[in-house]
Amino acid sequence: MKITTEPLENRQLRLSIELDEEQTQQAMRRAARQIARQVNIPGFRKGKAPYNLIVQRYGEDTVRQEAAEMLAEEVYRQALEQQEIIPYDAGVLQDVSLNPIAFEFAVPLQPTVDLGDYRSYRLKPRKVRVYKKEVQEALEEIREQNALLELVDRPAAMDDGVAMNLAARSAEGEEFLQADDAHMLLEAESTDPAPGFSEAVVGMEAGEERTFTLTLPDDFPGEELRGEEAEFTVEMVEVYKSTLPELDDDLARTVGNFETLKELEDQIKAQLRQKAQSEADSEYTNQVMEAILEQAQVEYPPVMLEEELDELVEDVEQVVQRKARLSLEDYLRIQNQSLEDLREELEPQAAARLKRALILGEIVRQEELDVDQEEVGAQIEGISASWGIRADDVRSSLSSDAGRKAVGNRLLAAKAVRRLVAIAKGEAPEPGSTETEPLVEEPEEGTKEEEEIEEVEGEETEGQESEDAGSQE
Repeated sequence: MKITTEPLENRQLRLSIELDEEQTQQAMRRAARQIARQVNIPGFRKGKAPYNLIVQRYGEDTVRQEAAEMLAEEVYRQALEQQEIIPYDAGVLQDVSLNPIAFEFAVPLQPTVDLGDYRSYRLKPRKVRVYKKEVQEALEEIREQNALLELVDRPAAMDDGVAMNLAARSAEGEEFLQADDAHMLLEAESTDPAPGFSEAVVGMEAGEERTFTLTLPDDFPGEELRGEEAEFTVEMVEVYKSTLPELDDDLARTVGNFETLKELEDQIKAQLRQKAQSEADSEYTNQVMEAILEQAQVEYPPVMLEEELDELVEDVEQVVQRKARLSLEDYLRIQNQSLEDLREELEPQAAARLKRALILGEIVRQEELDVDQEEVGAQIEGISASWGIRADDVRSSLSSDAGRKAVGNRLLAAKAVRRLVAIAKGEAPEPGSTETEPLVEEPEEGTKEEEEIEEVEGEETEGQESEDAGSQE
């Protein structure tokens, strides 16, 4: 048996196999016996007709074709073993020759991932600061939430509270908003439900009705209406004078378990710092991942992308069934889209997801990361608990072999991301270490002097970025 290989693009291999004359003759005799067992030949019992008669009656090409079909899988397996080829998936038979009997297969190979010198990558984290202006804005919001409303018999003015019946229609006359006894505070900078709405309502008295046209904002929840003109009809029900409480200890005691305004301010500052740190950590993680993804070289066979596309299509199908109560076929018909169109649309997302998964898998291998069954079990319990009355069903599903494997893979991917973040900060342990890195670090406590400096800087640099984005070292 003669075997030749030729590399193809996208991690595929052309595998050519040619049988020698002895193998060919043996295969043809086996094929002839197989034919003899399947047909009736006068004068012979099934399977007993001689080889030459079978060849004469059905033709040499037929016998060769039968022999090729019988041998294809066997010689393919033998060729893989002899060449020590480990395929990713089953090969595809692309061509067959009969004289001599020869096969040509396209074999998908295992993907390759070259991470480069990923352990030398460094990125300085961005420090977070909380400015006095942010704290004051939060306090003002608390004041507005605790405003005292007093019913008044006069036209509505800016900063008043109002109760009204509201309806809105698109330019085509279709009603997209309807609310009875809706309450809102008239604020000059408000864009809810559209820019200029508060100004249009100012001057209305209880019992008065007014119709006006406004342009819907670019972030309006209904995407199809964004930037479009809409007709609003407002019936004023009541007008309230809004009185903001003083920023003092009494307000602090009203809104929570605080004895002084300072305690309330301290909690607001801590919450703002925690939120800013969380956002900074997320931004930092994304920057690290983007850098590692960009420098890595990944190759994979087309069948892997097709498998990823299959999973994405299944995800879309589940969403459509759950939210629109439609089959995927009906949904695509409504969208005037074919399944091939959908797969083409999803291909960039599938390719990006596949590349990320392969890179994280290689990080897991090189860093010798692992998860134990206790970690998997704890994760399953955590996920299940969030499902309330469906917790038992979710727990049962995730506890299957496939479920535990999926949970374990997600945990490994998360560990890989955490390790990359630690590497970028220069804080990573050696590969194989059991040390763990927190995904979100606790912010460092600043001294009292540092906090006072931040507050002063906040007053002086309103609207300015608190800190330049982290730069690569």
